[in-house]
Amino acid sequence: MDTVEEMSEKENTELKYLEKETSELRSAGKYDRDNRQQAIEHLFELDSELKHLMSENQTLKGQLSELRLLTTRAEAVPDNVDRSVFSELQKHLNQATELLNKTKEELSETRQQLLNVQERLTVAEQVTAATQQRALQQSGNSDDLQLELTPQHQSTTHTGTVLISYNQCYR
Repeated sequence: MDTVEEMSEKENTELKYLEKETSELRSAGKYDRDNRQQAIEHLFELDSELKHLMSENQTLKGQLSELRLLTTRAEAVPDNVDRSVFSELQKHLNQATELLNKTKEELSETRQQLLNVQERLTVAEQVTAATQQRALQQSGNSDDLQLELTPQHQSTTHTGTVLISYNQCYR
């Protein structure tokens, strides 16, 4: 049978091991939180840019509709009306169409970036959860570690929902 000193030494060794593991997990958790925070900030930036581009897109669609209406009216005007007005309207219509197409392209690129950031954030959350689960499984003192790690994981589980709507304008 082990002596009291041998048991105390074993407990001290095990305690040191658990302290080391806890310290490593805290360091890994901080790294995961920093990466997750950066991803969330980037997500909000992209969401803001997306809203701005969608607003600009709606404005351009309105302008394009107005120019098309003016063009249709100009085409219906008798031949004795100055064609320079028609040419100017046609020019504005073409410029508005080009701007609309450019905005659609930027909107598509922003959407792709947003999807990439969401995917990275999901992976970071999954890595954090797996790391915490592994720590719980490896730890002999899992109740204390469970109480310490659980609130961190729960606070990041659904940070929000982004709804993206996309309407195409046909000419």
